[in-house]
Amino acid sequence: MTIYKADKFISENKHLIIEDYRLVFHGMPEFGWMNDPNGLVFYEDNYHIFYQHYPYDSVWGPMHWGHLVSKDMIKFEYMPIALAPDKDDETGCFSGGAIVDSKNKKLLHLFYTKHYEKDGIKLETQGLASSLDGINFIKYDKPIIDEKLQKPHTFCGDVRDPSPVFINGKYYIILGTKSKDNKGKFAIYSSPDLSSFEYHDEIIVEGLFGNMGECPDLSEVGNKEVFLYSQIKYDAKLKKNRNTSHVIIGDIDIENKTYHIDQNDFVDKGHHFYAPQTLVDNKGRVIMIAWMEMWGEKQVTHELGHNWMGATTFPRVLSVEDNHLYQWPIKELENYYMNSKKIIQKQVIKKQTDIYITKTSSDYTLKVKSTTNENDYFEIGYHNNQFYIDGSKLLINKLCKIESNITYNEIELRILLDTSSIEIFINNGFEVFTSRIYIDSNNYILESSTMIDGVINTIEV
Repeated sequence: MTIYKADKFISENKHLIIEDYRLVFHGMPEFGWMNDPNGLVFYEDNYHIFYQHYPYDSVWGPMHWGHLVSKDMIKFEYMPIALAPDKDDETGCFSGGAIVDSKNKKLLHLFYTKHYEKDGIKLETQGLASSLDGINFIKYDKPIIDEKLQKPHTFCGDVRDPSPVFINGKYYIILGTKSKDNKGKFAIYSSPDLSSFEYHDEIIVEGLFGNMGECPDLSEVGNKEVFLYSQIKYDAKLKKNRNTSHVIIGDIDIENKTYHIDQNDFVDKGHHFYAPQTLVDNKGRVIMIAWMEMWGEKQVTHELGHNWMGATTFPRVLSVEDNHLYQWPIKELENYYMNSKKIIQKQVIKKQTDIYITKTSSDYTLKVKSTTNENDYFEIGYHNNQFYIDGSKLLINKLCKIESNITYNEIELRILLDTSSIEIFINNGFEVFTSRIYIDSNNYILESSTMIDGVINTIEV
């Protein structure tokens, strides 16, 4: 498999895409499969989003790195494939991170996992690829963190998603892995110049991890460290036996190996959110994007034969207040508002809208419905100080009811709708619920159980 072959295949087959559920202001694959965003970086005045990608089919396969570039993270340009498995025994370029070189700002580095599966044996080591233009990447011949370095500290069949940070003159790589007794953890390796690495430390948080920690991401938000991670087979009341994404907030000092945790929680409590990652842009904003799907859920566009699958969440600016993570859509979306109108009890709206519902203590139910079959809908509710979402009436992809475990005396909502996605922000982003909704309709009906105050902003990109 080569980059040239993958790009050629996409170019020759992208006309076969069916547009019915394609999003307008979110990242998607041009053709084929998308899962985790990786290598998020602001480089040379552009936002770069790399992502796990199988270009030959709308199902998971040998992983490539797809590549999107944007000036505002709303309009995207498809770039050539960045990384592809290119050796007989390399079966995937798994997820990782990106960083601009500390000395040469023209030099962009991608860290990725070299995934091998052969004769029933699975091995993961860590690779590096570099570029002077942000488009064409050259892989290092050998792993930068190989089996020999990993083996004393990790399970080498599951050690992946290298996330780079640069602290006081040294590069640190955080890896998701698990211990020999099948407990999720994170291993840290360090290097002064990326030429050689050594083991540094590990992060273990008892009781938080399932049987595998993956997709680590460390950023500084205000005066706190925000550590994002995902985990496999987490058993929680909210999402029984589901893969989940979490956030740790505290003082996480990798350099000095001290980790003080103030808070841990789910990042997003909806049905479709996994593998979040951050970047810092030229405005100093810490912006987070995740995969807007979930392992084990129905793969709707694949099953319908639409020749694409997967999307990214809308970019969210992160802030921390009272040791709690807040998430809020980037302001650039407002540049695409075309018209605004007040919410009435029942009305037809476009599938691309930004909805504000004024703070209230009164109970209400809000339904997003098909215009052709009003029994096909997604429900949002606030009753007895409890918020919930319910996709059990969706006809194409039924989703379970999820209730917030937080009591709200008053609630204010912002709802982003984009064709087949819904992202709901409660009270300035104190909680967020993200779900994919596939409703067979050219527009939506928005219907509330009672009169509510608010504004609907139509989006055109």
